[in-house]
Amino acid sequence: MDLPFAAQMLAIPSGFILGSYNAVFSQNVIPHLYNQPASVSTPIFAKVFNIGALTIAPMASTAIIAHAYLAYTQPSKRQYYTTAAILTALSLPLTSLVMKPGINRLIEISNSSELLAKPGIDAEAVKFLKAWVTQNYFRGSLHIVAGFLGLYAALT
Repeated sequence: MDLPFAAQMLAIPSGFILGSYNAVFSQNVIPHLYNQPASVSTPIFAKVFNIGALTIAPMASTAIIAHAYLAYTQPSKRQYYTTAAILTALSLPLTSLVMKPGINRLIEISNSSELLAKPGIDAEAVKFLKAWVTQNYFRGSLHIVAGFLGLYAALT
C-alpha cells in the first residue's frame, strides 16, 4: 500500500464519520432533551460533549494531516484536498470560539445545584441546547463536504 492511498483511506472516511457523528447527536439525541428539566438535560449534554471531544478532535486532526499531505503530494488535486483540510480544520475554532460559550454554560448549569434551582433555568437550557444543535449541524456539514471533496479528488 502506498502512502497517498493510506492517506486517502484516513482522510475520506473521516469526513463522513465526523459529519455523521455530529448529525446523529443533533438529530437523534439532543432534541429529545428539550422537554426534560435542566437537571436531566444538562448532565446528559455534558457527557455527550465530553465523549464527543475524545472522538472528534483526534479524528479531525488525522483528517487534516491526511488531506494536507494529499494536497502537498498531488498538485493536480491540490485545491480539493486543501479545501477539505481547511473545512475540517474550521470545525475546531468553530467549536472553541462560537460553540464553547453555550457549551460552557450548559456544563456550568449541570454542575450547580444553585443554578438548577433558579427559576427559568429550564428555558435557558433549552435555548442553549437548540443553539448547539444548529451549530452542530453546521459543524457536521463542514466535515461532510470535506469528505465529498476528498472522495471527488480521489475518483478523478
